[in-house]
Amino acid sequence: MNVTSDAVEFLKSVVEEKGAEGIRFFKAGEGCCGPSFGLGLDPSQESDQIHQLDGLQLAVDAELKDSVDAITLDVEETPEGPQIVMLGGNAC
Repeated sequence: MNVTSDAVEFLKSVVEEKGAEGIRFFKAGEGCCGPSFGLGLDPSQESDQIHQLDGLQLAVDAELKDSVDAITLDVEETPEGPQIVMLGGNAC
């Protein structure tokens, strides 16, 4: 998984604002092209792979370790403000 510097800074601000330990990338379901992904302020699980990105803790569900190589997290400006987008990976 790749995370842009803009995404790291944005996620760090969210984690700090919410008082969370970090961000967790997890399997949110299964679709026709593979797993659906979720991103949340959930605590890391014992089996997660933990990555430190410039002071941001990113936990990746161990079940997804082979599915996230082609994914990039970035920030997109929207009328409602910045939001995280997932680029790459499988899509139907």
